[in-house]
Amino acid sequence: MKLFKKTSLDTADPTDTAALPLPKAFAWLARFRPLLEKRGIQFDQLRLILATKGLLAARESSGLGSMFNKRKRGQDASIKTAFLWNLFFGLILGLLMFLPTSILTTFTLFMTIQLLTSFLAILTTYSSLILDPRDRSVFASRGVNDQTLSFARLINICFYLGMTLLAMGGPGLVMAGIHYGPVVALGGLIGLLLSGVLSLVMALFVYLLVLRFFDGERLRNMLNLVQILLMIGIYVGGQLPNLLPRSMSLFGMSISGQFNWLFLPAVPAWFVGLPMLFAGQVTVLSLTLTALSVVVPIALTLVFLHFSGVFEAYLEKLNQGDARTRKLGWWFRGVSALLTRPGEERTYFTLGWRVLGSERDYKLRVYPQLAYGIILPLIFVGGGLRDMPFSSAKHFIAYAGIGVIVALAPALVNLRFSSQPQAMAIFQYVPFTTHGLLLRGVVKAMFARLFLPPLLFITILTTALGGFDALLAGIAVIIFTYGMTLMMGWPLVGSQFPFASVYSANANFSGGALGFASIFFGVIIAMIVIGIGGFLGGWLFPLGLIVLGLTLGMLLGHFYRTNLRYELKIKGSASTGVEE
Repeated sequence: MKLFKKTSLDTADPTDTAALPLPKAFAWLARFRPLLEKRGIQFDQLRLILATKGLLAARESSGLGSMFNKRKRGQDASIKTAFLWNLFFGLILGLLMFLPTSILTTFTLFMTIQLLTSFLAILTTYSSLILDPRDRSVFASRGVNDQTLSFARLINICFYLGMTLLAMGGPGLVMAGIHYGPVVALGGLIGLLLSGVLSLVMALFVYLLVLRFFDGERLRNMLNLVQILLMIGIYVGGQLPNLLPRSMSLFGMSISGQFNWLFLPAVPAWFVGLPMLFAGQVTVLSLTLTALSVVVPIALTLVFLHFSGVFEAYLEKLNQGDARTRKLGWWFRGVSALLTRPGEERTYFTLGWRVLGSERDYKLRVYPQLAYGIILPLIFVGGGLRDMPFSSAKHFIAYAGIGVIVALAPALVNLRFSSQPQAMAIFQYVPFTTHGLLLRGVVKAMFARLFLPPLLFITILTTALGGFDALLAGIAVIIFTYGMTLMMGWPLVGSQFPFASVYSANANFSGGALGFASIFFGVIIAMIVIGIGGFLGGWLFPLGLIVLGLTLGMLLGHFYRTNLRYELKIKGSASTGVEE
């Protein structure tokens, strides 16, 4: 009789993937089943994909499951840690709601930061989820169409992005409810969710265009360039209202509430329309901003859903390899001769240089953080220095390059991972005498490949503006950043063998938390350096930075050589891990 007994989805066997119910977070999708199937989405397959991903996440002891399962004391809970870091960031950001300014000014600043941070999360933490071509090879062979795969990907990302937005924006909305009233806070909540949708869909469209017109190594390089341009573009767009009369400043002024065309390209300002309307400010500006904030995200989402199957097909390009071996050019030869000695360290420098040049996941995680560091000087120049005479402001501008320090921690931590960690198992069979030289060579390669070029470029620009003093300050920033790189490399990478661990969900989400933490502390360090250097001027402070950077570099460089030793162990057949 059991053969004829009806089986409920709610009581299905959790180990039978054919009977897995929708995860509770996605149960609401069942209400839209007819509409989804009308658009070509296979709902039963969608349910199985989401349930399978949820089951795998729950079984991962150090990944997404750590957020939902009860953990024993001493075990990893990286997702909870990421959520708490985002919540801490949101609490600090929420204090903006108590500024003595108008709703337009307060929420413009709040939404600008929210949109920047959500873009940062999408381009780093969630990039590997968005640009993962493996789903198609696994599920398409079982009759799942591309529209269903793309929709499942989109829904899965929205869930985790929603948690990020809730943590970063929730405290601010609570404070907005206290200051402006609960109705205004509700408008802010709707605006915040719409901003998250817009940021995700815009990133997807840009990725779609890049995937359409490029392939091979050029595709990977273009993805990294697009990430940086997106970050800069969103920030510049958010600053356009500051060009209006009575623009925002630190002295209680407010953005003009009169309609101006500059609000139209200022994307973060769109999401201030709903809070203004809910506060009773029914004006041409609030109605226009509200219309933009509602219509544009919904319209772009519908258009992307129409092309979602094409997006899945284009993702196959990311599996294409580049058969050509790239030659190491003059830049590599110059920096390797400058930063390393001939022998073992230069060999490891070359290893790190080549691996970093081919690791797509590394670039997707770190390059947007570097873009954020490039944007930081714009924030300082566009904010506190706006009303300062150029003769005084140029002393602060000279230290603009220090902003890249916010990307140091994520760049170093991600040196632990590789898409092919098994390759590092060769060091288990080919002994090397000085273990610390490998880490030192890889850390130096990271600095030379990622941080030195933008630092040199910024130094050239600031020197053209500030003369010899700016040149000396730029050199000091480069040497100080180099010393900080070696100082942070030991605790952040030294416990694990470089490139010997596989990227995982744990790496994604704990890396996102580390990214926000590094931004917070990096901003503090940058403000201290720029503030002191700009206030003192002259050559004494940059000389002190040079001495400090050289001291850190020499002392810690010797420390790597004499105090680091790895015990190499293979962690299973799927990945290689090395423990100290």
